[in-house]
Amino acid sequence: MLDASMVVPDGRALAYSECGAPGGVPIMYCHGGPGSRLDLVWFDRTFADLGVRVIAADRPGYGGSTPQPGRTWNDWPTDVAALGDHLGLDRFAVMGLSSGGPYAVACASLLAERVTGAAVIAGVTDMGWTGAWDAYDEAEATLMRFGDDERALTWCQDRYGPNGERFFDDTGEMPPADLALLEDEAVVAGLFPTFAEAFRPGIAGFAHDITVQGRPWSFDPGAITAPTRVFHGEADTIVPVAHGRHTAAVIPDATLQTFPDDGHVSMIARMPEFVAAFIPQ
Repeated sequence: MLDASMVVPDGRALAYSECGAPGGVPIMYCHGGPGSRLDLVWFDRTFADLGVRVIAADRPGYGGSTPQPGRTWNDWPTDVAALGDHLGLDRFAVMGLSSGGPYAVACASLLAERVTGAAVIAGVTDMGWTGAWDAYDEAEATLMRFGDDERALTWCQDRYGPNGERFFDDTGEMPPADLALLEDEAVVAGLFPTFAEAFRPGIAGFAHDITVQGRPWSFDPGAITAPTRVFHGEADTIVPVAHGRHTAAVIPDATLQTFPDDGHVSMIARMPEFVAAFIPQ
């Protein structure tokens, strides 16, 4: 595993990690919210065996990346392109989990000439679609509706604490698959560092990230030319499966695969099979 940082053209720091096979199929991964560049490093050996190189950067304000107040959807693909240049990668696949899902879609749309394939896993869809709000997690929906960085930050500090220390106090109802995964000590040990890193600079990164998430997409998913796969658990109580269906419907020729018993968290355990889909046959 490699853990490093670079400076993007506007002077901000962008922290990133690499895991898997150094010379493997390159995949730019967009982490969840909250989450960080450490989301998948516990799959390092598995990814190496598969022959994939998974590169993940902290979005602004998370972990080791400099905040970027007022950022928009279109800013993240610029950072991903800079990271690709830094690593000498002309082309790469993109994938995103949960809140990272729409960022993967943005990259596939705005960096179409560089993206070889895309995957969206339990991803949030375009909140400009009216149906996206149906049965959505109430707390996160409230946060998205503020539409303002400072109001969102104040609300998050009051609800979750300035460093996110109360974020997991109330996780709501979870399906059996999610609960079973969270009873696995190895899984918890793998996931804990990414949440700790996400909140290390404070709650602002999460507050700003979800503010962006609540805005209609400013990019065109219809411009995507790379093969795109959408994966979603039908028992997801955090991001309803309707989100996956909608995302697949608005991306040309995208394929949708749903998992009847999976929730939100349990989809993480399937990451090896999702990244394996990028390996040329």
